[in-house]
Amino acid sequence: MKPLLYLELRQFANSVKNTARSPRRLIPALIIAACFFSCLLNTIMLVSGAARPVHHGLISAINAPVQAPMIRAIAFLLLCFGSLAIVFQAFSNGSMVFSIAHIDFLFPTPIPRRSVLLIKLLKDYLKYLFWIAFFVVLAGIPAAAAMNLSLFPSGLISIAALTAYLLFVVNLAHTANIIFTFGYEKLKQIGTIIKIVLGFAVASAILLGAFQYANTGGDCYLSLLYAADSPFIKTIFAPANWCAGVALAPIEPPSYTDLGHLALLWVLAVGSFLLLMSRKENIYEPSLGISSRMTKMRQAMKAGDATALRVQMMSEKGKKSAGWLVLPPFGRGAISLFWKGILTRYRMSVGQMITMVVLPGLVCYLLQHFVPLGDVLRYLPVMLVYLSFVLSITVQPQVRAELKHANILKGMPIAPWKIVAVLTISGAAYLAAGILVFAGWMWLLVPLSRDWILGVCAIGAPFLGFACISMTVMPALMYPDMRDSAQNFFCNFIGFMLIAIPIVPTAVLGVVLFGLWNAINYPYLAMVPLCLVNVLLGAGGIAISGAIFRKFDPTSE
Repeated sequence: MKPLLYLELRQFANSVKNTARSPRRLIPALIIAACFFSCLLNTIMLVSGAARPVHHGLISAINAPVQAPMIRAIAFLLLCFGSLAIVFQAFSNGSMVFSIAHIDFLFPTPIPRRSVLLIKLLKDYLKYLFWIAFFVVLAGIPAAAAMNLSLFPSGLISIAALTAYLLFVVNLAHTANIIFTFGYEKLKQIGTIIKIVLGFAVASAILLGAFQYANTGGDCYLSLLYAADSPFIKTIFAPANWCAGVALAPIEPPSYTDLGHLALLWVLAVGSFLLLMSRKENIYEPSLGISSRMTKMRQAMKAGDATALRVQMMSEKGKKSAGWLVLPPFGRGAISLFWKGILTRYRMSVGQMITMVVLPGLVCYLLQHFVPLGDVLRYLPVMLVYLSFVLSITVQPQVRAELKHANILKGMPIAPWKIVAVLTISGAAYLAAGILVFAGWMWLLVPLSRDWILGVCAIGAPFLGFACISMTVMPALMYPDMRDSAQNFFCNFIGFMLIAIPIVPTAVLGVVLFGLWNAINYPYLAMVPLCLVNVLLGAGGIAISGAIFRKFDPTSE
């Protein structure tokens, strides 16, 4: 046990040293720490009895005792969806993943595997308990103060229930990961049945809530209550239902039944821990399998062969051929790189391609039939702008993966800004295709949206996405190592903040044009300065990213 504790201590110390020595990590860490400290100071002042500010928002208008059933239903559904996500992850990639370096170090040593498993569990426990404390300090206490409730001492019962349920779910996920990830065929079939049952339970709640929403003419309150009251989901996720009931202790005093449920939650937490520690499977096997798949994927990516990459991606689904429509290489230099980026995104399964085309139509159909508010449907195209913001965030990992193999391009006579421009434009083209598909379905299935707003949003959203993607490339160049959790966090955090650079001037200019100058009579002419601003911002982002690309090596670890 001592060598494991020493190993974890040294890793933590090295992480702190690397953060302190690197301005790219230190500056964002200080900003995050300052924000967290200010929120913590506000919470301490609330707890100490300082004068509370007057609230006029939604939270202050909530009568907590009256809305207790609604709060319980929301908490129960959130716990169900979170548990489902954790358990499904355990059946696929798993959460107990050891790196190859850890396995090479730990496997030959005489350290008992139960000790290794215990240290891994303690790390996960501390991580999830930190998030519980983070939620309580930054959200729970201020919300309770806004509703004139005292979170302590009754809130300790809620924290105990959440902790017990979290330990139970984590233990269950690790057990499923060890047993089902690379087990025998019979175990895989059992795992498939378990996933189907869990998914059907959540789907039954969604269908029941949607049915009630349609019958009541859009009553969200009754829809949530009916969804949480589904017998199937309450049976399958009974521990989550118990936890949601006990978590309302600051609002409703816990009954003897709630205290009994709290005791049962801790019995489940301890029992699942003992079950996990009693397993005799090789705890390194899931990591070895995952590492093997990742190695093959990296080899295909380093080779620059998109066909081999797609073959590896489809191998787990039983596919034998690379694709049903083969497109040859095209162009030279930056043009060939752009063509490669388009083909890499095109090489997906038929099911994924159909989903990308059909899913927006399904969303538009549901909105048309279940949202009776005409004003909401008329301004529905504004969703395209939000969609460009969301898709620009998802493009960042793809650009980051491409830059990891930029060593092939370093020796080619291609300017750095052209490389960054090609990666940005290919991502923007993919984003624009998704937005245009969504806009087409919206025009076809939502008649009230057939207005100038739809045309303006369909034209402006791709330009906004182009500017946002160009901003997300900068942190991808500065934090290239995708295996480093610290670099991943800072890359995502800084990228999210940089996206505000094109969004803020676009929003201000849009308000000036369509609000103050009343450009509704000539909306498409008013889109010219909006699109021009985003093109200039995108070009500026590409120029800065090109300079960063010339200085930093994205292939370095």
